[in-house]
Amino acid sequence: MTLRLVWRASRKAPAGLAQARGRLLQTADAWTPEDRAAVGEFLQTQIARQQTEDAAGSWLEHLTAALDYRSWHEFAVERQQHGRWVPATGPASGGERVLAVSVPLFAAASSHYASAASPYAPRLVTLDEAFAGVDDDSRAKCLGLLHAFDLDVVMTSEREWACYPQVPGIAIAQLSRVDEVAAVLVTRWEWDGTARTRHEDPVRTPEPEPLWT
Repeated sequence: MTLRLVWRASRKAPAGLAQARGRLLQTADAWTPEDRAAVGEFLQTQIARQQTEDAAGSWLEHLTAALDYRSWHEFAVERQQHGRWVPATGPASGGERVLAVSVPLFAAASSHYASAASPYAPRLVTLDEAFAGVDDDSRAKCLGLLHAFDLDVVMTSEREWACYPQVPGIAIAQLSRVDEVAAVLVTRWEWDGTARTRHEDPVRTPEPEPLWT
């Protein structure tokens, strides 16, 4: 399964963006007088529209909002199918849909955490019922991808213990309960990339006795 991230004009993009975008992606030195007039008309239209929608805003606020090209575009995820690129939201199995959503999010989280000033800052992602409906081979690859992105993962799953060669290490807490018993048994394990071992519960230091009553 091959995915790609594309940056394209939004479905809510202003009228005339397609023509203006082609010119804006070129160097301004190559514009003809007609190009300059077309781009200027497009930008003036965006400024006028912003002034109409936000009469109370300042001139700087109008310019900032009207010329924010990010609002004209959107990101989309596509997957390769039968030699061509199709929307990842199209017909697919449950596992493929999970992967099509998860993988771009991992990449986005890794990119965001790269802005941290400290190299030791936690790079945490939390996953609830991780990779439901995904086969074991794809689960292993996804968890290996989390390692490749250098992400710290905390996840819950009805069956996933993440004990794959692609995972260099993970701590596991298995929760078990039976009906009509008001308790939960916690067993602790660790995976080191090659073997899973059972660990005892951490030793808890008893509360100190009060000095007076």
